[in-house]
Amino acid sequence: MNESNSNSELSSAVSKALLALYNRHNVPLVTQPISGVGENACGEILLVSWPSESKAKRLVVKMAPKNEARRQHMHVADCYAREVFMYQSVFRSYRELANDQSTFSVAPELLASGLQAPDEFLIFEDLSQSGFQTNPRSSMPTYDIVVATLKAVAELHACSFILQHRNPTKFRELVDHVRQDNLFTENIETVTIEFGKSMLSRARLLLEEDKVGDDHTTALIQVLESCERNLKALSLYCVDGTTQSPHAVICQGDFWNNNILYRREPRSNLVVEAKLIDFQLSRYASPVLDLVHYLFTSTEKQLRDKHLPEFLDIYHHTLSGKIGSCGLNADDIYQRSVFDRQFQLFGVFGMIMAALSLPFFISNANEVIDIDEATEAIQDLSGSATDEPKCRELVKEFDMLNERTLPIFKRRMTDVVRDLIKYKMTQPLDQFDS
Repeated sequence: MNESNSNSELSSAVSKALLALYNRHNVPLVTQPISGVGENACGEILLVSWPSESKAKRLVVKMAPKNEARRQHMHVADCYAREVFMYQSVFRSYRELANDQSTFSVAPELLASGLQAPDEFLIFEDLSQSGFQTNPRSSMPTYDIVVATLKAVAELHACSFILQHRNPTKFRELVDHVRQDNLFTENIETVTIEFGKSMLSRARLLLEEDKVGDDHTTALIQVLESCERNLKALSLYCVDGTTQSPHAVICQGDFWNNNILYRREPRSNLVVEAKLIDFQLSRYASPVLDLVHYLFTSTEKQLRDKHLPEFLDIYHHTLSGKIGSCGLNADDIYQRSVFDRQFQLFGVFGMIMAALSLPFFISNANEVIDIDEATEAIQDLSGSATDEPKCRELVKEFDMLNERTLPIFKRRMTDVVRDLIKYKMTQPLDQFDS
């Protein structure tokens, strides 16, 4: 990453906000990109610093993309507004649940923001100064990383349950702002659904090429076919939190490896704490959606085979403990039997997100499509944007899977389907096919 001693990459609004935070004027800002190619579709992430008497002060800036086609396709304005709402309204409400204002501490502090299009921005504290770092997406999470991740998201979900019990009026007010999903909606672009279908079809065809006609392979193919046929309906079914009330929460919404920061214990080098970032897709839904999204897009089956029941125990135990620390009975709020049932009902969401995101996650920087170019091509469809054949042609044109990534994609998608069958998560598929 190249550093720049100029703030030319920053909009005037961002520069003004940065300097105002510490009453600095005419101080040269140093900017450094910290998000890789394909890792943040809704903007650029920069580490900004300036000289200080003691040590350099550093902040993290997220800035919206300017490309109009990308802004429209990614619903950029809505995403930035939602993240600001999460920090200024939802997290503030969580902190007010107890006298101890540090009660909610699994996200960085939002220091400033601006929602004036097309220059939306967010300025956060730099958690790397407290020892938090990302786990490189090329490095699959280990046991300690997964445990820290699940404990952090359990705290997030527990705060939602506690607020719902303590102040139901306030909770309903917050939910009203995130009830409408900003990814899966009735008017979701056809090209997005066709991309997901194409990835499910690709996994299915790769299995069929093996020419193994055993019952297990046939079952895998049937699951992929069913999800492909019903992708949009299944997606809308999963994100509808109203069907699960009062057992729904305000989820993180984009819960994968690169939206989590980790702090390691120096002596053991094991991860002991996690922080969550990027709440632009937060939604009201079953808490299970965050779990299966992470587990099926960011972990390997070998680790799941060895520890998945334990992972679920750790999550629910942490959540119950957090609820109990506020003088509430977790069994009255989110029983383990309800959690287990939701895991079966919404595990399919993990497969949907794997189909949509794995091609990006497993690709190197030089293999990822140019997002601006792709979204401009989508915009050029114009009146044909709902024409499925033309959308499929466009998806094929921007196919990024290659000789290196195809075997990885096949293995990881197939492993997800195997787990759906293993843990009895295929019931929704039967429901939509009946």
